[in-house]
Amino acid sequence: MPIPLGHDGRACRYAGKVKSRISVRGAIVASSLLAVFVLLLAACGNATTSTSTNGNTNGVTPNKIVVGGLASLTGPVTGDFAPIYQGVQAYFDMVNAQGGINGRRIDFAYKLDDQSDPSLDSQLARTLVYQDHVFAVVGVATPSFTGAGYLASNDVPTFGLDVNPNSQWAAGPSLYGEDGSYQDFTGTQLQAAYLAEKLNVKNVAVLALDVTQSQQGCQGAINAFKRYGINLAYTNLDIPLLGTGLHAAVTRMEADHVDMVVSCMDSSANISLSSILQQDGLSNVKQLWYNGYDQQLLDKYSSQMNGVYFLLLNLPFEAAKLYPGTYPGLDTFIKMMDKYEPGKPLSQPALAGWVNADLFVKGLQMVGRNVTRTRLVSALNSISDFTAGGILAPVDWKVSHGPNTSPYNCTSFVQAQGTQFVPVFTTPPSGKAPASVFSCFPVNPLAHGPIHRVVPLPFGVPPYVSPANDPASATR
Repeated sequence: MPIPLGHDGRACRYAGKVKSRISVRGAIVASSLLAVFVLLLAACGNATTSTSTNGNTNGVTPNKIVVGGLASLTGPVTGDFAPIYQGVQAYFDMVNAQGGINGRRIDFAYKLDDQSDPSLDSQLARTLVYQDHVFAVVGVATPSFTGAGYLASNDVPTFGLDVNPNSQWAAGPSLYGEDGSYQDFTGTQLQAAYLAEKLNVKNVAVLALDVTQSQQGCQGAINAFKRYGINLAYTNLDIPLLGTGLHAAVTRMEADHVDMVVSCMDSSANISLSSILQQDGLSNVKQLWYNGYDQQLLDKYSSQMNGVYFLLLNLPFEAAKLYPGTYPGLDTFIKMMDKYEPGKPLSQPALAGWVNADLFVKGLQMVGRNVTRTRLVSALNSISDFTAGGILAPVDWKVSHGPNTSPYNCTSFVQAQGTQFVPVFTTPPSGKAPASVFSCFPVNPLAHGPIHRVVPLPFGVPPYVSPANDPASATR
């Protein structure tokens, strides 16, 4: 989750200004939605108890606040969505163990499953409001958030994983994606071009599957290579869904002397691509995948993934061990997941759920005992520097519901090295500015290279400790 961020670091084209972070989010989003085209089954199951029926204070009692969630727990792509509830529940368990918020515990009473079905998603959004009478929806993760418009029109505070390419999260000011609520696939993705420059790449290939989500995901990288004069030697956005055209693609890449490939395909196709490259003696070809930052996947396919680069819109989990005590939000997330969700692997959806819950609770703390939806939304939309304890580059919720002119454009790079993911191309300290796992880029870069990272970091971007023995320093 994959991001954003003075705003949330996302990037978009707006008023003639190119911002590439949203393009990164679009690429990561698209690569995780490749199975959405599958015929989906519709079914419904939900709880029936309720609390209040007064809209602005639904779910609010003297001693608790009732919330619900809406995620794809079943269907073709559950691994990308179902774990969001783990992160939300762990956060609420932590808060409730500390006495709740202003004397009220948070009751995560309704964890609905839309079965990856768009029509059921819309139906269950109504169920949460009119049948379950929740105060807020915390933990939305689904390939098609068709209930967004309904929840927005009813001013229901809603928090979730923004992976919906038609910007459903931008439907209204009461909807909060985990790192901003607006994304665009058309921006120039500086990060891909920056990586090519750092690796001294001469000829680049871009591959996508022949479905819209995958093809859209690569557009930002294509735009960046063209803009900065990096030779786009081979482009194939029509790889068959099962990756059956990869042998021919690799043959073409070899003929065109490609030394870096950007993939907007799913993890299965990416593993196949890497295997074919190795079989054909092209192990030296650098790879950037927008899908596959998953420790379980790396444990299983370390030989195929070794050396592959990834882009994240949040801190990599590995930062907690590399820089202990520097990112308190990440440290707490890992600790509470181990306590309240033992045995569950750390995942991007679970982290998104944690971030959602953190923002929701921050808003509750701001409004005090007089809890209403209107007051909560107003409080949240006054926050200009939300980082969830340093997990994200700052999200400015004054502007992050739509296109904006934020100065932030920050992501983190990681590379698979053996059986570990390692942060790379980190930002070293400069003057009084600390170092950071994040790499930040100018929102309005020059129209031609080289691409310069912002150093020192923009104010508020989470730092890490800057010791002389920085384990990531060798890759700067």
